[in-house]
Amino acid sequence: MLKKLWDVRLTRFAAIGVFNTLFDLTILNVLVFVGHVPYVAANLVSASISMSVSYFLNHHLVFRSKEQHSLTRFAHFFVVTGLGILGIQSLVIYGVTHLLAPHHASIASLIHTLHLSRLSVRAFELNIAKIAAVLTAMTWNFTIYHFVIFKKPNEQPDEDILL
Repeated sequence: MLKKLWDVRLTRFAAIGVFNTLFDLTILNVLVFVGHVPYVAANLVSASISMSVSYFLNHHLVFRSKEQHSLTRFAHFFVVTGLGILGIQSLVIYGVTHLLAPHHASIASLIHTLHLSRLSVRAFELNIAKIAAVLTAMTWNFTIYHFVIFKKPNEQPDEDILL
């Protein structure tokens, strides 16, 4: 049953997306809370690193591309993903953190209620914003990857998403 589930392109995309998101979040949190890098700048660095890893994982595991790696394909992937991650995610992170900023007391209370006392309000805001940003960009990325970047020659546009 797991093999059949893994044969579904959307399942592979989601699994790789979760891995890549955790990888990205780890880098982001280290940069912000250890390196004291501002949110958006830290996101640009963490996203750029995770985008490079994402290209290879999507090429080999998600879309099972038989084509050789090429600078052109990587550039297309980087532009599409860059727009999703660097553009869309940065805007969502900026927007969500600014929307949450006036609610520090409520967030602190929620953190206390959930027994997450080791988590700061700033960390909570950043990670909520990043998760919202990832979900927004993920929709954009899969659509463009499937229909443009990793489209197989002679493949119908909706073939192999759920098969």
